Amino acid sequence: MSCANAAEAVKVEVEGIEAVRLENEWLRAVVLVGKGTDVWELTYKPLAADLLLKTKSGLAPLRGRDLRTDRLTHYAEAYPGGWQDIVPNRARFGGREVDRLREGESAGIPWEYEIRSEGADATLVCRASLPFAPLAIEKTFRLAAGEPELVVTEEVTNVGGEDILFIWTHHPAFASPLVGESARVILPEGSRVFNVWRYEEEKLEGGESRGALEALEKFEEEPGEVRLAGGGRKDLRKVEPPSPNGGDCYAPLFGFREGEAGIRNPALGLQLKLSWDRETFPCLRYWSRNDEDLYTVALEPSTSRFSDIDDAIRCGDCLRLGPGERRPAWIRVRVEPDLGNIGEAAPREA
Repeated sequence: MSCANAAEAVKVEVEGIEAVRLENEWLRAVVLVGKGTDVWELTYKPLAADLLLKTKSGLAPLRGRDLRTDRLTHYAEAYPGGWQDIVPNRARFGGREVDRLREGESAGIPWEYEIRSEGADATLVCRASLPFAPLAIEKTFRLAAGEPELVVTEEVTNVGGEDILFIWTHHPAFASPLVGESARVILPEGSRVFNVWRYEEEKLEGGESRGALEALEKFEEEPGEVRLAGGGRKDLRKVEPPSPNGGDCYAPLFGFREGEAGIRNPALGLQLKLSWDRETFPCLRYWSRNDEDLYTVALEPSTSRFSDIDDAIRCGDCLRLGPGERRPAWIRVRVEPDLGNIGEAAPREA
């Protein structure tokens, strides 16, 4: 560090990908400016604990690939883990569409960037214009001196000549040592679960799910007892141990007043709090997996409960920007010693 208690930002490389490391006495965050501004590392330095998921292959499949000329077609292509910014998840504009095969352009290209010196804080400003969807993005990462908190502010602009409707999702996936059997997931107060697999199943069968918005109420469930596709039930607040027979769970949450969630691990003595702009991201997509390949809990602020753009438009679950219009947003992640609950009480054991 250049001076006591100051934060700093320096250029680095990870697997040949251009990156910037922001660091103070509490946190080290590595942002892949050469790949989508993914947050690749988020380390709580007092415990030397990187809190973000890394897949077995990590970034190795991208080694030697020039994303300026050979960009990713999907944000999860050669999925490495970490935290992706998915703009757009899905979109429709001028008779064209971003569908499930090409979602998340923003995570598959290099971004322009500059490191700014702002007193004792470390600031990284990144910019990108998407190659297909008519969107331009400016995104700032800031790590303040003396604070265990990474602050991300962002603005998306429609640079096209027609309206664009789109879904926007952040995809931070957390892992061991934060994620473990002793951990508890803190969900936004007042959350309801929209059981998307039941909804999709009925829609395929030609059921009422294409009807009035009120009909969606029958797919709502409590976070403590979510019905799974395999027939079981899951309490989203609990973390199962890794298992060869483990599975995954995807459950969008909505209906909360404040954008705040987290993971608390008393055994590790650590808690992570994620807070976000609820006006832009009124939903939280929960994803967990506990098999031999992946062990993770992802907490994903999103504009929508739905994956399908038609459903999102019909139910008002997407953003609309006219030509030249802008949409700001913010997300903060704070990592601290576990000093008690950061939201709802931990679930009681049966």
